[in-house]
Amino acid sequence: MLFEITEYYTGEKIRLKPRVELYDTRDYMGKQMTGLAIVLDEVDQNENVTEQYAVLTVSFGDFLTMKNCAFIDTNNCPFAPQLLSDKIAQDTGHSKISGYCEYPLWVFKEDFLKEIGGEKYEQYSEQFDAYMRREMSEDDMKMDEMCGM
Repeated sequence: MLFEITEYYTGEKIRLKPRVELYDTRDYMGKQMTGLAIVLDEVDQNENVTEQYAVLTVSFGDFLTMKNCAFIDTNNCPFAPQLLSDKIAQDTGHSKISGYCEYPLWVFKEDFLKEIGGEKYEQYSEQFDAYMRREMSEDDMKMDEMCGM
């Protein structure tokens, strides 16, 4: 999958190839978790990667409990809204403010992440699903205890 964006400062057309990367983060109890990052590599006319162009996503150190979501680094990637027209993600309407910048939260389409992420996305997805199943079963047990069951 390739994107063509208009470079914000020069107006040049640039071809980018996205890929999934993972990073370590922690949940609210300090458990180590995997975070989802999208890296954009610049490619030439033959689709050979020439260099890393940008990291589209930004982490604030929090584990995001919405699957396939990431905050978008609009501070360093002012072209990011152009990617929404490619239907790879949807803006959730939520954002995080840090300093003078506002970072929107996007939810990426699973088929897009599978295509660009391969084994890395599979690892993220499996860990996320296992974590959420565990959290849900613990909540159910607590509710049963509260109800005297």
